[in-house]
Amino acid sequence: MKFPGQRKSKHYFPTHSRDPLVNQIRQTPKLARPTIIGVGQTIVDIEARVDDEFLERYNLSKGHSLVVEQSVADNLYQELVDRDLITHEFPGDTIGNTMHNYSVLADSKSVLLGVMSKNIEVGTYAYRYLCRTSSRVNLNHLQTVEGPIGRCYTLITDEGERTFAINEGLMNQLKPESIPEKVF
Repeated sequence: MKFPGQRKSKHYFPTHSRDPLVNQIRQTPKLARPTIIGVGQTIVDIEARVDDEFLERYNLSKGHSLVVEQSVADNLYQELVDRDLITHEFPGDTIGNTMHNYSVLADSKSVLLGVMSKNIEVGTYAYRYLCRTSSRVNLNHLQTVEGPIGRCYTLITDEGERTFAINEGLMNQLKPESIPEKVF
């Protein structure tokens, strides 16, 4: 049987001779791949298309970056979900993104230390954070918290103006005892 697409070596199966590339691959020295460890502030970037009335309802100054209280962040998120206005939800923290990118580009392991909501519902921002982080990033050592991780809302109006509403949630509540020495 011939397999479709481009191949390093062209042959049909079964084959009676060994692939000449196998010996080349065996002779290539293995490079050491360290495990990178990062301590991050887990925050989710949530992008949504909104109108001016939406911004006014939440007392958000159009085109500015504002810190919002927990209750405002919760209500804002609920309305975005109810009205199906969210276009993207991605992990947004610098360290978490660095761990993700390193693991993807280097095809190597990393460990992220930080916090994560204890009770996660399928489809929510915390769920999206976990789903959109590379499986090469070890998230097993995240400290659970009773509440939300950080959220950064990017609210885009029809004319393309961006307004940012940021709530830290419990992203800064990592305790020293939640940083296991065994990962180092």
